Amino acid sequence: MLPVFPKCKKLLDEEWSKHVFAAKAEVFPYDLHPPVLPIVEGKRSDYQRRDRKIVPLQMKLSSVSTSIDTSGGAGMTIEKFREKARELGEGLGKEMWKIVISAVDEAVTETGYTVKVKKGNLTQEDVLKMFDMVEHNFDDVGNPTQKLVLGAELGAEFKKRAEDWSSDIRFNQKLKEIKERKRLEFDEREARRRLVD
Repeated sequence: MLPVFPKCKKLLDEEWSKHVFAAKAEVFPYDLHPPVLPIVEGKRSDYQRRDRKIVPLQMKLSSVSTSIDTSGGAGMTIEKFREKARELGEGLGKEMWKIVISAVDEAVTETGYTVKVKKGNLTQEDVLKMFDMVEHNFDDVGNPTQKLVLGAELGAEFKKRAEDWSSDIRFNQKLKEIKERKRLEFDEREARRRLVD
């Protein structure tokens, strides 16, 4: 039996975790992570929607694995060690994206809140519709807290168009009107919530 070196093992475990979670955060940033409550026991759970409907929480096992060829009897170099940790972290981030995107797709299908955008043809009306159809939340100083998550191609197009439209007074006025209306809706929701609490 091989000897165990607890201090070395602890250092390697810390290094492994550091690289796994750094790589995961590059793929699935921490600020995009939805708030979660730990499920301490059991295999099933549910949640209550805003319309008071109880929905079972569909939990599926997701896993990511990696391997290394040790048939030659050689150990792992530190570079290979970090590469494998990074590989797992990126895989974990991609799995998290799949879970979030499938939940969003399910909600969009159910609500019908869809905006069809032709590739390379994002319009101001598309953007205004995207911002107008969703519920907005705000922090204590009035800044919006929601995030707009787009795929790589649409994200690049959105960024380019946003730069082009930044000087369009009419478009920016419409965005401002939507933000002000959404702020009033948020204030009303919060006032009702505080009455209940």
